[in-house]
Amino acid sequence: MLQNILGHERELAQIQRALAGEKIPHAYLFCGMEGIGKCRIAYALAEALDCKSDLRLIEPLGTTIKIEVIRELKSSAYLHPLEGSSKVVLVNDAHALTDAAANSLLKILEEPPSQTYFILITSRPLKLLPTIRSRCQRIEFSPLTEAEIEKKLVRDGLPPEEAKQRAKLGEGSLKQAMEMDIAFIGQVETELEKLGFRPPPSQIFKTAENWVDDEEKIPRLFGILNHLWHQKIMARQSGPRPETLKQWEAIQSAQRGFESYANKQLLMENLLFQLTS
Repeated sequence: MLQNILGHERELAQIQRALAGEKIPHAYLFCGMEGIGKCRIAYALAEALDCKSDLRLIEPLGTTIKIEVIRELKSSAYLHPLEGSSKVVLVNDAHALTDAAANSLLKILEEPPSQTYFILITSRPLKLLPTIRSRCQRIEFSPLTEAEIEKKLVRDGLPPEEAKQRAKLGEGSLKQAMEMDIAFIGQVETELEKLGFRPPPSQIFKTAENWVDDEEKIPRLFGILNHLWHQKIMARQSGPRPETLKQWEAIQSAQRGFESYANKQLLMENLLFQLTS
């Protein structure tokens, strides 16, 4: 199954060398942006490890992974496999572990049960305890190329032109490319055209309010803004304008700070003032 994975030749070669030499670490940490295939590779590795029915998936219930789940895992982790030659525990979105759950998992990783392998999957490795990171062999998965995403989308039945457009907007993520709302892209472009250059503050406030109204769309919104400004940068053969680069940096800064920023509308207002000045 590892042979059927999209992209990631370097990372897969590393895993296959470990399998061939029977030197699989007791814990892996799969890092990389969302939607690039980390989970699929984890499942393929679990299959290669012959865990059969002894595969345990742990993922957030709501927004966190609570200690009760890890306590339950601890009670069964040291038992022998039921069918295959090993047991595999996949912890998806491992950054969602609460402090108590993370410390409980750490104790298991410090004295790992024999015949049991852990694969922690995350797009935010710095949110994990340093002691957990140090107990795992880390593999950094690179974003997919546009060509890889486009090929996959065409193979799945999308028209070539739409596949090409989605691959560009995917920013390296197959998941983002597949889920991208093309109509939403048009709406964002229309809103930016309406704002124009130095619009009245009231217009900025209204647009910001509309954009933060549905938080689920915010990651896609930032993906669209990144793509639009990247196009502006690449369009100038003589090099990007300094103000365009500054605006692109403002988009990335706002994207990084959005989760932790308390007043999300104010952050969006500040960003729009920079993009229209």
